[in-house]
Amino acid sequence: MAGFQSPVSINEAMQKIKSREYLIPAFQREYVWGPEQVARLFDSLMRGYPISSMLFWEVKDESKKSWKFYDFLQHFRPVHKVHNQHFETAGHKDFYAILDGQQRLTSLYLGLFGRYDIHKRNKKWTNEDKNFTSNYLYFNLTQSRPTQLSDVKYEFLWLERDKTQPMFVDEHGQKWFRCGAVYDFKNLDEALDFAIEQGLNKEERKRLLDFFTLIFNTPDQSKINFYLETDQNPEKAVNIFIRINSGGTALGYADILFSVAIANWKEIDARTEIHDLVDQIKNNKGFENASKDLILKGFLFLFHNDIRYQIKSFGSGFIQAVEQKWKAIKVAFLETFELLKSFGLSGETLGAYNLALPLVYYIYHQNLSDHIVHSIGQQDNRASMKTWVLRAIVFKPLGASSDTTLSNMRRAFIKEFDAQSGVYFDQANMPFPQKAIETEGKYHQNVDSEFLENNVLFVRSKDPKTFALLALLYPNLDYSHKFHKDHLHPQSAYAKYQKLSEQGDFKPFEIYDSLVNLQMLDEHENKSKNDKPLERWVNENCGQNREGFLQRHLIPNVDLSLENFGGFIEDRRKLLEDKFMEILNK
Repeated sequence: MAGFQSPVSINEAMQKIKSREYLIPAFQREYVWGPEQVARLFDSLMRGYPISSMLFWEVKDESKKSWKFYDFLQHFRPVHKVHNQHFETAGHKDFYAILDGQQRLTSLYLGLFGRYDIHKRNKKWTNEDKNFTSNYLYFNLTQSRPTQLSDVKYEFLWLERDKTQPMFVDEHGQKWFRCGAVYDFKNLDEALDFAIEQGLNKEERKRLLDFFTLIFNTPDQSKINFYLETDQNPEKAVNIFIRINSGGTALGYADILFSVAIANWKEIDARTEIHDLVDQIKNNKGFENASKDLILKGFLFLFHNDIRYQIKSFGSGFIQAVEQKWKAIKVAFLETFELLKSFGLSGETLGAYNLALPLVYYIYHQNLSDHIVHSIGQQDNRASMKTWVLRAIVFKPLGASSDTTLSNMRRAFIKEFDAQSGVYFDQANMPFPQKAIETEGKYHQNVDSEFLENNVLFVRSKDPKTFALLALLYPNLDYSHKFHKDHLHPQSAYAKYQKLSEQGDFKPFEIYDSLVNLQMLDEHENKSKNDKPLERWVNENCGQNREGFLQRHLIPNVDLSLENFGGFIEDRRKLLEDKFMEILNK
């Protein structure tokens, strides 16, 4: 029955860990406590301080087979021995998964049954014994000198000593008892006999017996209290876990899902592979905000009926199917971002990274990873993809209800997605369905002057959307070369314009720095233009066909002097409005 259960002694909890009645769920973090934290925990318990309540989840039936669970650590080494060992729970007795309390229970278990390696100063961090000390937790029974840790009453330290000896005397005559040796005593009388044999004085003897009592006959205030959740819905368990851990380092639902998902891979090191893919997208493709969340969402968009983040969606059967296809999935993601890069896009200008998913879907399921970026036969698909993604950046369809919109977008490929069918398109050899995605995504709209005025014409030069708008205006540019957003009337001339306009019509910098005063130039052209006045730059570069030059650069055929900036802006605004009416209403 759910609710607070009868508290247990420290020994009872340790025995349940040993018998695997307590296990760690896949979505838990790795162990992170430092050696001093463990020592302070034991000090607090000896002082009679209560240990905060814990939260356990009773796992039975199908939940045992659907998710991965792990043993507690018995040997910790920073960086190298931090991963818990998987324990196969199918056929195992019912057990408790630790939702809150893992760090404290692991610390107790390491202190009583394990060891804790500490890195040696000035040594390498490679996984070699010579770089670490291997330590057991000891309790200072004498404590005749100041403690190494501040603010502790009882001194516990991790020390590199011979495990076969239950106690040693240091150079100051202090007697140190190895905490795990408390299990050598069957009862309090045996502990007392040991104390007498070792010649412990009254205070030392009291400390040893108090420690024995703490472990085996834990006082009520130091017992382990826990709330038991019995609902077998893992979604509830995860949501509880997120809620109770919200006070520490942010741990979102996607982080939990990532842990669950990678835990169910059998042959491939999923954590390394997914992180490598994300790093390649960031570093090699230039999309620095890529994350594992995108890859997880991609799994669902490619293969699952329901693309919402849910624990049940990442069951072992689904994830094992993904693992079998991983190499092809990884290549499809990389080629998608290579394609986006060839469109001139970057992490800064793409905006919503989930816009990549319809492209990944098409490239993967049409088996186009080897062809989509450069093949002549894919020119039409590339053009449709480019137009679609640029328009999507402008229309911003992926808002708060992005899962609904993404699901609707997938209907452009297949109206009724059924993961079991193995069918991913309503027609064979379907061209990339640009218009259908907009229609199914329910964001296609008839663009009017009001929309352009509010969302297009006066976006600033550094707005992420500006690149997409300029790319739509200049669709034939080869982005294997670098292109820059260029101010037609140079940005550096604004101060001069202010002085010229003191007595007349004046446009604020928000207008001067907006799309109506921007164009796209090859980086070499841009360097050549530099801070030249617009009128001079046009005269020097238009040659014999001034009108054609102006049309190519979408510059109105009017007085281009800085003094006429107000008139120029009005004419270019009208020119761009007509152009965008044509482009965005196709």
